[in-house]
Amino acid sequence: MIFNSVAVRHWLHHFFIFSGLSCALAGCAAVKERSPGTALVHRYVDNQNGIDGLDNVRRLLFDESRKVLYAVSADDDALAAYRVADDGSLTMLDIISGSEAEGMLVGASDMTFTGMNRDIQVVSFYSGAVAQFRLQHDDKLVLLSYLSDRIDAKRVFRQGEPITAAEDQLALLGPYAIAGGTDGISYVAANVSQALVQLSSQGLLRISHTVRAEQVSALGGAVSVALSGSGRKVAVAGMQANQVAIFDGSDTQSLVLQQTLPLAHQVALTAPMFVAFVPQSEELLVAQKHGVLVYSPDPQGHYKHSVELRGPEGLSLAAISRLDFDPTGQCMLALSESSSQVYTFSRVRGDQWQFLSQLDVQNRQAPTSVAFISSGKVALSFARSDAIYIYANICG
Repeated sequence: MIFNSVAVRHWLHHFFIFSGLSCALAGCAAVKERSPGTALVHRYVDNQNGIDGLDNVRRLLFDESRKVLYAVSADDDALAAYRVADDGSLTMLDIISGSEAEGMLVGASDMTFTGMNRDIQVVSFYSGAVAQFRLQHDDKLVLLSYLSDRIDAKRVFRQGEPITAAEDQLALLGPYAIAGGTDGISYVAANVSQALVQLSSQGLLRISHTVRAEQVSALGGAVSVALSGSGRKVAVAGMQANQVAIFDGSDTQSLVLQQTLPLAHQVALTAPMFVAFVPQSEELLVAQKHGVLVYSPDPQGHYKHSVELRGPEGLSLAAISRLDFDPTGQCMLALSESSSQVYTFSRVRGDQWQFLSQLDVQNRQAPTSVAFISSGKVALSFARSDAIYIYANICG
């Protein structure tokens, strides 16, 4: 790691606390509802039983073959691949980090599949980079291409000599999130550069288009990006701007701002941290400091606030840092990294979601990501426990 001290270990977890999203500041409620039918079936901890790459794991992805689970680790600076058996058990395949990745995985923070080959693109906060990898037929991970200005992270994060616009040419400083599709187009939310970057992976990675906060103020503190199922909408959460920008992503040569949330006379947003489009729909969910808001498009495609997601005892869901869905869009898990809470929801109809239960995670700390392995079976990562747990019977 670039910053190799105990004080900055698990930096991404502390980011949520310092951003005002801790449970104490947000007013989280203590609840008693639990998931009686949910069962813990497997447990994997970093550096135990041949498993590596789980030190402050940030993101999990399960591939379309339903056989391989990927994980990115911010403190191992790594991308790891695991074989998934029919019973949900994991076997380590390969891990790539350090010089093998050309130093492009320092503080790995998010990943996505992209293109017809379903290659893996990873953004890394400290490297200021996006890198593309492929798992070969021999189960080895290889680096295909990358983009980075290679600016010293100490300059970027210790507020020394400021970074000039000429140096920040790629607008990839502090990349926090990435979303991609089968057409090979992907989108990066760069927190420090305060920008949305559109990438093309036809051959080598290249930048197609960049929009900065100077052009669209809603990108201030960009921290999350989501791509709709149709690929026509791109949503970005600007945590510092207290806004969400929605772009038209149908033109692969440009990004056109379509709408900024909230609209006039709508519920104000406070530190929006995560945006997500519900699979099989164009419905948009926004997790902000004090709750999760649901936005639905009208016939003209403009988004309007419809309802607020309600959790246990009908209370607002505070400090939610991530929302993950099953492929059908009927089951959803809401994660709070700062309070170590996991809530399960079932879609009733349209924009209506029913709270089912609170997952009993016991002493597992800081849930960060969910990957649905099969109907009702999920892999759940815990950043401060350096672990992946496999649960069955999620969402009933």
